[in-house]
Amino acid sequence: MKYLAKLDGSTVVNIIAAADDAAETDSLVAYSETNPAYIGGDYVDGYFYPPQPFPSWTRSEGAWIPPVQQPAEGFYDWDEDALAWVESPPLS
Repeated sequence: MKYLAKLDGSTVVNIIAAADDAAETDSLVAYSETNPAYIGGDYVDGYFYPPQPFPSWTRSEGAWIPPVQQPAEGFYDWDEDALAWVESPPLS
């Protein structure tokens, strides 16, 4: 079984399962566990991206990168207005 993302331009509009010998085209591109496709996301330069989480984030090699690195410890949420990570209480 082969898994393909159906594209409209660079936007993923559907995900389908196909036979192993199914041909890839410009609008049908295989995805994998290490490079998963997301409906509503994009396919750019060989990488699938989920929808952009915040306007300030940029994409790089299959991941969205915030303009400020998330602190290594603790629980944080992104504040787009402040362009900063805000500490949040852990889920209990």
